[in-house]
Amino acid sequence: MSEAYTLVEKVVKVGGTAGEDCDYTDLKAALDDITDNSAQKRYVLRILNGTYDVSNDGNLFLGLKNYVELVGQSRGGVRILKRDDDYSDAKNVFDSACYGQRIEYAALRNLTIVSYNLKAPVHIDDEYLHGTIELVDCTLINENTPDMGNYRNGLACGLRQHQRIVARGVHSNGMLWMHNGFEAYNGEGCRFELYNCISPFIVIGELITYGNETVIIEGCRAEFLRYLYIKGVAVKQLRSYVQPSFSFELRGNSIDYVEAVTTLDLGYTTVPTAFDELCEGKWSISDPSIHRFVRNTGAMTIDKGSLVSQDGEGVKRWVSGDSLYGTAMDAIPPGDYGIVQDRGIVFITARPDVELNENEPVELDASGRAIRQVSGTKIGEARGWYAHGERLLKVKLM
Repeated sequence: MSEAYTLVEKVVKVGGTAGEDCDYTDLKAALDDITDNSAQKRYVLRILNGTYDVSNDGNLFLGLKNYVELVGQSRGGVRILKRDDDYSDAKNVFDSACYGQRIEYAALRNLTIVSYNLKAPVHIDDEYLHGTIELVDCTLINENTPDMGNYRNGLACGLRQHQRIVARGVHSNGMLWMHNGFEAYNGEGCRFELYNCISPFIVIGELITYGNETVIIEGCRAEFLRYLYIKGVAVKQLRSYVQPSFSFELRGNSIDYVEAVTTLDLGYTTVPTAFDELCEGKWSISDPSIHRFVRNTGAMTIDKGSLVSQDGEGVKRWVSGDSLYGTAMDAIPPGDYGIVQDRGIVFITARPDVELNENEPVELDASGRAIRQVSGTKIGEARGWYAHGERLLKVKLM
């Protein structure tokens, strides 16, 4: 049987009258006032609809507390804002380090959280977490512009052994991302679980490859999932690349492509290395909804990145006149097996003398280069230009 506990509920209402229609009118005051929280005495702060503005309040962030849940009356009706005048990546709207308190469980539910001139709406990267933090049905909005630092952060997590983050139904205009810690350890590592979330992209940043981290991404929508080997962070603690410790469970997602990159500066620039070659498109990070493990049934080797067409129960190198099936994520000798991406976004060489607009229909010319659809078979739609040694076009396959 589960351990019995006392549940204390308090109501927070901006513009209310404490003692009449609420217990608190200020969110931080309500959090500060909780001092006897424990596994045996748990708290729920019920936050009524309204805007809770903590901009320029002199604090770095609001905090999470052990066995305290913040539950909004409605997702869109409760808006917690921190828009500070001066930028600092030490500031967040919510941060688990705020109270310096061991956290076995805490939760944010049914809230909209907006940040500006901060690192992220929600940041979790400390030693205090000794269990699980949940975000459920929250909207995370980062209003930083591209010329500012951390403009892409929605949920930013640096996790250590036995720490667990669960996000369910979280929507963000920024990325949902996690990196693991520096320490080496045996046994179970950290867990990062995303269920039914919507975000432009999901990033898993690997600082070291020791331990056993679990990443579950289920029912989520994102343009891409990126696996990030961060080479330039705390170089003295980093070790050379070894086999990944991450265990990926990807189920029922709508993710257009999956990539592996090495970075020296947290992802702002990437450098091609053997790590990219080893991980890109492999099962450890592949999404089975867009990748297939298939046999080369043709007579010629299929090069990595080349176009393929179906050939019976397998695939072969694409030639003019064939229907496009997808692109090869591996080099696949005849008779051997490898990964082919058959939907989502792929990268195809574009003919340099042809201009293509966003979302414009694309066909292939006789050489397998992407051109504007005129009379041939539509293979997908243009998603923009990418340069990586030669001119490549991002194409969303049919």
